[in-house]
This record gives sequence, structure tokens and C-alpha cells, in this order.
Amino acid sequence: MKLLRSTLLASLLVSSLAGCTYAEPAPDKVSEPGRPSPTSIATGAAVPVTLQGQFQSQRATTTGTATIHVTESSAFVQLEDFATGPGDGVRLVLSPGTVRPGPSGELELSSSTLIELGPLPLGRSSSQRIDIDPRMWEAMPEPVRSVVIYNFAEKTAYGTANLVETPHS
Repeated sequence: MKLLRSTLLASLLVSSLAGCTYAEPAPDKVSEPGRPSPTSIATGAAVPVTLQGQFQSQRATTTGTATIHVTESSAFVQLEDFATGPGDGVRLVLSPGTVRPGPSGELELSSSTLIELGPLPLGRSSSQRIDIDPRMWEAMPEPVRSVVIYNFAEKTAYGTANLVETPHS
């Protein structure tokens, strides 16, 4: 039911994202030996997987680090040193797109697909852990390449963290 609701929400978002600008995805870069490119990160791939990125501000000052940890039994987003702007309808979402400068110079998300994880806890600051249903993670239709702080009331991204796979220790 939750996956169905998320899918319906994603469909609704695709049709109503007037505040986000679509930009064609950049061609895949050749990855460094031993370091896969973000597009090679399969959602159903062997686990454990750790993806990490620094937030880039868009419509509100957004700072901190987003890390996604996936194991055979769990998946979660960890926000560290995190802060973002206030607003109603601010949610944590995942996207197969990445943020980069568009033709006008403003940061744009390269995909209009957004997979909602839920509202940010009150305060929206410091360190937070948001659990992801492991079945939801396995059912992702595309690789996750960014964590987005999205304000549904304003239909705009506050900030986005492009993700890269980090080695496990």
C-alpha cells in the first residue's frame, strides 16, 4: 500500500512539477578504476551499499551530508550536520536525477521523478535517520542518484545531494 501510494504520488508529481526544470541527463563519465559511476549503482545490486553526497542549496539554504546505507536487512538515509529552510510540506525524497547548473546558471534536477520517503522530522536540523522499507528500495525502478529536500507546498527543491558510492570498511 505504501509503495502504491508512493508510486501514485510520483505520478502526480511528474504532472505537477512546475517549479522544477527538466534538463537532459549528462552523458555518463568513465569511472575511476575501483570506483563505480553513480549510474552503475543498481538498486537491487549486491549489498551492502553506501551512497553519500553533500547538499547543494537550491531555493533555500540547505547544508549537510546525506548518506544512504543498504544492507540485506535494512536501508536508511542518514543526514549529518543537516539544516534547511522552513516551510510547510517539506519532505525527503530520492531521485534518479542529479543536480547541476542549467542553461540559466541555476541548479536544476535532471529528472522529474521523485520518490517520497516522508516528511522531515520537526526542527529539520542536525543529525537524523530516516528508515527506508527494504522492499521499497529493491523495487526502485531506477538507480537512486540523489537525495532531495523538496517542498511540496511550493513545488520546489530546497536542496539536493548528488550521491556517489563509497567503499565499505
